Formats: sequence, C-alpha cells, structure tokens
Amino acid sequence: MELRLPATVALLQVAVTMALTYRKPRGPQMYPCLTLIERNLRVDCEFPKTYVPPGPYCEFKQDSRLMASTRPNAQPIPELKRRSNVTLVNPYKCRLTYARLQGSFDDKAYTYTCRIIQGPQALENSMALHQRNVPICAALSVLFQGAPSLLLTVMSLPVILGLLSA
Repeated sequence: MELRLPATVALLQVAVTMALTYRKPRGPQMYPCLTLIERNLRVDCEFPKTYVPPGPYCEFKQDSRLMASTRPNAQPIPELKRRSNVTLVNPYKCRLTYARLQGSFDDKAYTYTCRIIQGPQALENSMALHQRNVPICAALSVLFQGAPSLLLTVMSLPVILGLLSA
C-alpha cells in the first residue's frame, strides 16, 4: 500500500496538468485522415460550445479558396465544390470529405482551413497537409485524437484496480 500511494498521487498530478493544458482550445481543432476504401481526405473540425444564434456554420478552404460550406449563401469554387462535401456531424463538429481524383494523389501539400461562424463571431484554424502523409481513418486513432483524458483513464486502470483490491 505504501508504494501505491505515491504512484497514485503522481498519476493524479499528471491528470490535473493534462486537464488544465488541454481544456480550452483557442479555435477549432482539426483531425485529418484518409477514408479506408476510397482514400478520400476527411477532416473533422471540432469547435467549442457556444449558444449564439445564428449558426454554427462551417466553411472549409484549400489554400484560401472556398471548397464547401454549410452557410446558405456561400459560393465555393466550382472545381472544388464538385469534389467536396461538408456536414455538421454533431452540434460541435464539422466534417469535410474531399474526393481525390481517380487513381492519383495530389503531388503537393495544401493548406486546409476550417472556419466556424457562430453569430457575429468567426473562429478558424489552418493545417498544411500532404495527402501522402495523412493517416488512414481508424477507430483507435480517431478515439485517441484529442482525447488525452480517455487515454489517461485507460492507462490508470491498473493502479485504480490495484487500490480497490487492497
């Protein structure tokens, strides 16, 4: 029991530090991956909760060119609009699916920007991506992206169960 108490205290200190560090992102958080079968680019954009109408609306840009939007009056670039789809997956997450050209990957990196509009406020975040370096969408990678508290819980289960059995 004496050895478990310092380990538990250290683990709780790590948990508090991680919770304070990862609690409030400044803008939308972007999580890119390639779909398993088609190898299309998928970018999930999570944003903080607010209750300011109208919105939320989502926009995605590729190198400052509007690809797709959930705003009713938005006018994306036609060549990008045909290959892009943006949806509001849940109240605080937008998803871009960008179909690649058949049989090829783009040979250069692009800067993708997620812009969230809620009432008079707009938040955005950008990320440079080269499709050759983007991971495949998988259940475990999606689960642990942006979920350090879940990872910490899984890692601390042996310690917690050890304390309960003592």
